[in-house]
Amino acid sequence: MKIQLYIGILLLLFSKFGNAQDMHWSLTNENALYQNPANTGNIEEDFRITASTRDQWRSVTKPYQTQLLTFDLINKYNRKLGYGGSIIHDVTGDGIFRTIEGKINASYLFKESKKKAYNIRAGMDIGYKNNQMNFSNYMFDNQYDGFIYSNYIPSNEKFITQQKSNLTIGIGCLFSKIITKNIMLTIGSSIFNLNQPNQGFYGLIVPRFRRYNYSMQVKWIINNSITLYPSINFTHQFPYKELLIGTKCNLNLLQNIINKELLLGLYFRNKDAILLQLGIHLNKFVASINYDVNTSQLTKASNGRGAIELNIQYLWSRKKNNNLMHKKCLDYL
Repeated sequence: MKIQLYIGILLLLFSKFGNAQDMHWSLTNENALYQNPANTGNIEEDFRITASTRDQWRSVTKPYQTQLLTFDLINKYNRKLGYGGSIIHDVTGDGIFRTIEGKINASYLFKESKKKAYNIRAGMDIGYKNNQMNFSNYMFDNQYDGFIYSNYIPSNEKFITQQKSNLTIGIGCLFSKIITKNIMLTIGSSIFNLNQPNQGFYGLIVPRFRRYNYSMQVKWIINNSITLYPSINFTHQFPYKELLIGTKCNLNLLQNIINKELLLGLYFRNKDAILLQLGIHLNKFVASINYDVNTSQLTKASNGRGAIELNIQYLWSRKKNNNLMHKKCLDYL
């Protein structure tokens, strides 16, 4: 079966699923499992661990803070199989609306032919999410004595529940093709919250809308010193849409030493922000920091200060066993 047919069927399937916004990341390509479950195990090494943290809108209100930890690996006996998991923690607003979500991931690599320079990978994740609302941080009119507010005055409000939990399901696919020996193309499509779980409190129906992510990235090796990673990411979660376009540049300043690179990135988020990225790649360790310069209508309040984001990644391989067979030489040899 032609690989184009695989892609067409998967993208058509995803488009049929479409109908509260998920957490937001600027370093989309660095948070591979959050971008697409098919990225699970899509690594050159055997293991990968990634940690990210984001602090947003500190100049406007109480900051929105998000942390993400992911881990994935390649199966030892079948390198086409990858699996892993993630945990995310998010706190928003003055009322401390907290979200904790854990996921398990799996993916499988399909190849049309060993002689062909392209392949397709499909993946899936299943997660459990818990939302918590701390109502003690809110102010109510009953707590005003006519002159001042006092949190010692009872609010006389009755809260039936302060948390909500549910399951989520996501799927994704990746198509990779080697264009030339120096250019590789990767196209991805994923959809999260397939079951659209209800996040509402007090019997209200507040669906967690499906989040669609479409991505395209090119790895372009210019020479021994420069590698470019131009990319496009489009995310749609009703009613929000986001287009992120830009490029990352890996600079090998010491050409005689591999895997020691400076990372520079410049991205544009449509009608919202300019993203600046700075990082370093040392052997199996990669670290980068991103700053969002706000360009939206909120600029008057934020003074251009949007968010700061840090991503740390470490990859390593299994130790290779050099089990040599030793035999006693015969006397006549």
